[in-house]
Amino acid sequence: MKNNLLILSIVILSLFVGTVVIVANEKGIVLTSDELVVDDLKSEIIASGDVVIEKGDIKLSAPKLIAKEELGELTLTGGVTIEQEVNKMTGKQLNFNNQSNQGSLIGDPRLESETAIITGNRFEFDLNKEELVVYDGAHIVDNEESFNADANKLYYYQKKDQVVLVGDVRAVRNDQKMNAEKIIINLKTKKMIAKGKTKLVVPNTKKGD
Repeated sequence: MKNNLLILSIVILSLFVGTVVIVANEKGIVLTSDELVVDDLKSEIIASGDVVIEKGDIKLSAPKLIAKEELGELTLTGGVTIEQEVNKMTGKQLNFNNQSNQGSLIGDPRLESETAIITGNRFEFDLNKEELVVYDGAHIVDNEESFNADANKLYYYQKKDQVVLVGDVRAVRNDQKMNAEKIIINLKTKKMIAKGKTKLVVPNTKKGD
């Protein structure tokens, strides 16, 4: 998702009503909306009605966008979708600060990747660290449905294809159940490392006479 919100640097000097398309060739950004309001006094841009931002292979869509240039803040509301290659992230509201490269996604946030589906109450991301943190009710299930886990907090690192679950972790893999303080998972290899006090329950597969 890095640099996909550079729309804040675009300078627009007029008001457009109807379908609006803004192309920033230098940055490779395209913004499409049904209505666009530019307020130079407030350094604010408001786009509404089928808002779509495209940069390379990244696509953001939402019913409404508010960009505050001086503060470097961008807010998309009304149901947000972020798509990049095989990854898709959805939620009700996206807040992003272009100066810190940090943001949050709230309102039933959900991430669908090539290897897993991650949900929680709030997503926070740092583009500098390339880190996504899921707070409160973090849940993950792999796409083969052979593994799922719940935790107080979840860290997702896309490049490593790694997930770190922290705090009251409860994991299920096939028929095995594991409780731990911390579990590190490689989503490609399915390798799990549990740290802290850990309890593993393996069902008895021995059949009776």
